[in-house]
Amino acid sequence: MITRFAAPVVLIAFICTPAAAQEAPGDYILLLDDQNRPLAGSYRIGPDVKMTIQGREDGLPRNPVYLDRAFFPTREAEMLAFYNARHSYSSDPAAIDVGGEMRIVDTETLQPPLFKDQKPEREKALKVKVSARLAFEVSGYKLVGKAYTVEGYELGDEDRRLGDFFHVETFDIVLSAPAARKIAVLETGKALSSSDFEALFVERTSPIPDFTKCVSEKRKTPEYKALAEKQRALVDAFLAKNFPEGQVFWADTALYEANFATNIYSLCPN
Repeated sequence: MITRFAAPVVLIAFICTPAAAQEAPGDYILLLDDQNRPLAGSYRIGPDVKMTIQGREDGLPRNPVYLDRAFFPTREAEMLAFYNARHSYSSDPAAIDVGGEMRIVDTETLQPPLFKDQKPEREKALKVKVSARLAFEVSGYKLVGKAYTVEGYELGDEDRRLGDFFHVETFDIVLSAPAARKIAVLETGKALSSSDFEALFVERTSPIPDFTKCVSEKRKTPEYKALAEKQRALVDAFLAKNFPEGQVFWADTALYEANFATNIYSLCPN
């Protein structure tokens, strides 16, 4: 369990192979607190795309986000916000050493479906500081990660990219610094589809007992499993093939409906 972030911290001398290279489609990773509540997690959809979810304290998790990588993604999309974008950076943030900082410009290019006839770009100046590099063991896994801060250059900026974060490099998961300090358990496993992973995450975090019961019961039924397998064959397969090129499933009505049919909030609406 991470108890604090200090700057600078010398890396403990062991090497970890990045788990992203080991993940196969259908694999999930969960970082949990000491009460087995998910803090953050990711589900591998394809070689260049995964779905990530961030937990909230005493509430339902944040909306799923699709990424090619967690630390300064170059592809990022969020269905419920109809957000779909490419990012390019003036300098590589991965090159920052402990105790160092870098000013980068994030050039964001919006992709279809909302911008079919144009690709508007916007630039954001950011300052990235790496304060510590830590190595620790959780659930028998040796993890390596770095604590870092992202600042903007505009007063009053509420951009969600800004703040104090921790990047678990071994499993390529980014979470807020306060959440990272609560990591006590790491769980890996298989989910039937991307929405099944979201259902699994929600089942662990929901503060509403009746809703949690509904999620648990739905996930056990043959009908749910058939819907999840359909989503994996259609929606997830589409993302695995097309996400790197900028395409997302919600641009296609049939794929959108297949995803909606599997979503736990539509299966347990009350």
